Amino acid sequence: MAPRCPRCGLEFSRHESGYHLGAIWFNLLFAEAVSITVFLITIWRTWPDPPWAILQITGPIEAILAPVFFYPFSKTLFLAFDLIMRPVGSLVEHRDH
Repeated sequence: MAPRCPRCGLEFSRHESGYHLGAIWFNLLFAEAVSITVFLITIWRTWPDPPWAILQITGPIEAILAPVFFYPFSKTLFLAFDLIMRPVGSLVEHRDH
């Protein structure tokens, strides 16, 4: 992930308290939501004979890989959420005082 936006210069990596925790929370939320959704849809589509052996193998693999691949997106998503709550101008004004 680039340290700054090439267009506007916005710093992507915040060093304020809670920024990394928020990105990790978004990542965990996404990974669990995807895992549960895939699990429930598989059971629903294959009922009355769900492939339990396949679910027992693919479930943990998916639960491990989803957070790894989604982490850069979760950082960006949390940054967008943070910018909605605290726009860039408010951060600059707050530091000046």
